[in-house]
Amino acid sequence: MPAGVNHVQTNMASGQVDPTMLGRRDTSMYQNGAKILKNNSPLATGGVRRRPGTQYIATLPATSRLGKLQFNEQQLYIFAFSNARLDIYNASTNALVQTLTGQPWNATTMWQMRWTQTGDTTILVHEDFAMRKIVRTSATTFTSSLYEFEAPTAGFPIYQPYYKFADNAVTMTPSGTSGSITLTLSAGHWVAGHVGSRVRYKSKTCTITAYTSATVVTATVNETLPSTTADSDWDENVFSTVNGYARSVSFHGRRLWFGGTKELPRNAFASKKGAYFNFDVGTGLDDESVQAEVAVAQIGEIVHSHSGRHLQFLCDTGVVYVPESDANPVSPKNFNPRFSIPYGARQITPPRNLDGADIYIQDTGKVVRELIHNDFQQAYTGDAISLVSSNLINDVQDLDVLYGHTDGPEQFALAVNGDGTISCYHTIRSEKISGWFPWETNGTFESIATLNNEAWVTCKRTINSAIVYTLEKFDFELTLDCALKFDAASASTFTVAHLPSTMVYGVANKRAVSHGGVTTNGSGVATFTDPATQIDVGLDFTRSIETLPPVVQTTKGDMSGELMRLGVTVLEVSTSVNFSVNGHDFLVRQANDDFSLAPAKQDGKHRFEGLLGWSRAPTITITQDVPLEFNLLSIWTEVWT
Repeated sequence: MPAGVNHVQTNMASGQVDPTMLGRRDTSMYQNGAKILKNNSPLATGGVRRRPGTQYIATLPATSRLGKLQFNEQQLYIFAFSNARLDIYNASTNALVQTLTGQPWNATTMWQMRWTQTGDTTILVHEDFAMRKIVRTSATTFTSSLYEFEAPTAGFPIYQPYYKFADNAVTMTPSGTSGSITLTLSAGHWVAGHVGSRVRYKSKTCTITAYTSATVVTATVNETLPSTTADSDWDENVFSTVNGYARSVSFHGRRLWFGGTKELPRNAFASKKGAYFNFDVGTGLDDESVQAEVAVAQIGEIVHSHSGRHLQFLCDTGVVYVPESDANPVSPKNFNPRFSIPYGARQITPPRNLDGADIYIQDTGKVVRELIHNDFQQAYTGDAISLVSSNLINDVQDLDVLYGHTDGPEQFALAVNGDGTISCYHTIRSEKISGWFPWETNGTFESIATLNNEAWVTCKRTINSAIVYTLEKFDFELTLDCALKFDAASASTFTVAHLPSTMVYGVANKRAVSHGGVTTNGSGVATFTDPATQIDVGLDFTRSIETLPPVVQTTKGDMSGELMRLGVTVLEVSTSVNFSVNGHDFLVRQANDDFSLAPAKQDGKHRFEGLLGWSRAPTITITQDVPLEFNLLSIWTEVWT
């Protein structure tokens, strides 16, 4: 005779788990996870709600990558990098502030760029073009120019890094000590690309003006040379067309750090302390420039430099950090990098700090790792945090962190995958809670940046048979994507000009009433049957939840693989209007309701019966057929075996 067993799932904090986890019924991740959690957002208390919709901000000229600048609490800016162009938006007003054209990056190199920001200045680097600075000169104006190293009033010497790239035994012979001279080497080294480079002979500077051969170039003397004898005491500027430019950049310890070039992939260069444009090594005093190789055998090249608890260099084959303390900050004398983690970092996704850890994407693009310092061992650990949901991590293209938002305390890492989805990682380390949640849209997500508790995205969508690129902002007050909010006199027509000849949906009364879907005309005008005074109009997205097969223990043991049947199911919900359970609709309206009023959002427990027949792996599927509010807190199920 069949026996009934009660099964309770009080949270879904472990997120959507990988299908290979189906066999790990003994773990808490299984018991607190789900088979499908598409377009759900976690609640700190363990439940889930509809992921935030997106507010339409602007149409972009092409595929774009996002950055940000926070000058102060009121002056916040979003950068949209595209081919040879930068569009700058005021994050408070959503208005376009300025467009800078003729920039050195293109649609490919912009994804390998790194940048760091302090005050009103952003320093931007890429190994193929000279370092640049983007400076906010007023609340509405910006400039983009070459990063220039500091120099005295006379113009020379220029306080930049130098290095002898030729063999140490190669000598240089100047033909004179001033004016235009030739510089002759004892062995071939010069190439045409050296034109414009700075060369030092016995610490005095010349500028190469013409190329003759591999051993001879013409140069202009910038500082009177001490002699014209052949000498091996010479070097050339590190950052140049021929030697490449900085691959990574960060501020750390009141210094600006550049990491890695094409010719010196393992070297790090730091400014003088408090002087971000001065790289004078001087006599190696504590406040002078640090210039050294990250001399660890396992490392091939520096990919990212990152300021965390310590200065970290994330490299192609592992992670290196520089030990320091308040009493002994990084200086020329104690720069002693240590190899810590044997997992390389992905080049196009800089690391981020979240919940006490530095998280980064492994070079495979399939694993997310967190760096946590162990004080006892004086070393970092690099545990994978994506293994139980590894199918949600796929060729990650961008990564940023939301430390909280105006509609809740949850903090997220948001990883944009190569297939255009977002994998949302929620963590509360103190409660041992973590989980991944997949977000999708009608189109693809391309890039993400978070600023002042808001997350901005660029999207690629097909609108009226044309590809368009949009700047949008996640908003928990929206249940639609690419949407606009209208709050005016009662009306039934609303213009969403960015969505012409497109099926759009209307949601009114604070996500409590659906006005259905209509197709806009060629000008983006949506006409609904019923008027509204407050309505959101945009694109719908599919939300679904499917539980994992229940873990049932009887006197016979675990019933995995045995025939089971789900009887009564009770969902505990909060402020909910619309959902269905295995095709059984939740009825928010009663026969005696006043249908001229918006329905009241429901709290509490709601009972469903007769969900499905016998199965060896029964699950509960919860969906929404209209984009309204629905918050799931827990599931109680009667399981018959």
